[in-house]
Amino acid sequence: MPWKEESVSDVAEEISACLAKGDLGSATRLAFHFLERYDKSDWETRDRITAEPPHSTGSDRYDALLAGIVEFACASHVVLAPTWVNDERYFLGKWWFVSGMTSLHADALVHSPISLARRGVFVTQGALEYA
Repeated sequence: MPWKEESVSDVAEEISACLAKGDLGSATRLAFHFLERYDKSDWETRDRITAEPPHSTGSDRYDALLAGIVEFACASHVVLAPTWVNDERYFLGKWWFVSGMTSLHADALVHSPISLARRGVFVTQGALEYA
């Protein structure tokens, strides 16, 4: 059986499993790693792995984070994001600073891409970069 790139739905399931175990660090890394997967995929795969909305991770925060990452990835490649990213369930009522460190809030406010900030999700400079 040929290798198949994980979809955003697959990643949401993995995040859900991490959250159930209380492993927030791994859940966050999985969400950020999806951007790298998207960037390194071909155009057809990118469409396939983002086409369908994921089931909830069980956390409004991580649902919003994933939708924001998908929107950011699409914008980075100058393609329209799937319409599901605009569903109201992917927007937080209360801001979430992913780092969890109050001292980094200003950095996150300045450096979060609009795809995350408009959802109430804030990340520090470099959070969406990978080696």
